[in-house]
Amino acid sequence: MSLLPAGGDVRAGGGPAPGRRGALGLVRANSPAHWALLVTGLAGSVLFNLTWFIDGLIRSGYDPVVQPVSALSLGPVGWVQVANFAVFGAVGVITAPAWRPTLAGGTGAVWYPRVAVLAGAATIGAAVFSQDPALGYPPGAIAPLHPSAHAQVHNVVAYISLIATIAQLVILARRFRREPRWRGWAAAALVTACLMVGFLAAFGILISHGGPGGTFEKLASLSATVFGISLISRLIARRDARISAPPQAG
Repeated sequence: MSLLPAGGDVRAGGGPAPGRRGALGLVRANSPAHWALLVTGLAGSVLFNLTWFIDGLIRSGYDPVVQPVSALSLGPVGWVQVANFAVFGAVGVITAPAWRPTLAGGTGAVWYPRVAVLAGAATIGAAVFSQDPALGYPPGAIAPLHPSAHAQVHNVVAYISLIATIAQLVILARRFRREPRWRGWAAAALVTACLMVGFLAAFGILISHGGPGGTFEKLASLSATVFGISLISRLIARRDARISAPPQAG
């Protein structure tokens, strides 16, 4: 997987490197905007998971064990999950620039924000294009014999979003492996990526047989969220949003 060219150098002032600005290089390291974007991204991920979890518990006829999250986009109150996809995707795109100064000076500084934008844009696509009725949901709806065009687009963008999320974890694992103070996190990122792959494989197999595929899809989403909470919490505890913090003068 050679997605990961080295990022640009970080200047002493903490800003993005020359030639690396653009839309994704406008945030200065440890500025209020930097911290606000990181925390907003984390909050968006937590809110996304809380929304589908609560909606799935109270939605009449929805089986969270069997049904995927996307099924919540259907029915009279499907707008709740549609909005959830749209907001989560928009938050991912808007907060992507925060990762340029966080990862500045090494692997992933350029590609991680770009992949984050891809994941966010694909999630917005999942809001625009919904899946077809399936596996008895919505109640009384007849599943089509062949997938509709909008359902096929939904499946494509959903997989793009999930693959992009896994790629982000792999990028972080490569970067952490090169950072003496973060090497333990390289294994955590890689394990999380492997868990997502395993959960999504189980989801794909079980969903086609009416099994508990929805459970494994949700576990994939939650595993990435738990890793994100842990990472941002570590940055907050260090009071430095940069992975490669320069040595202090003294």
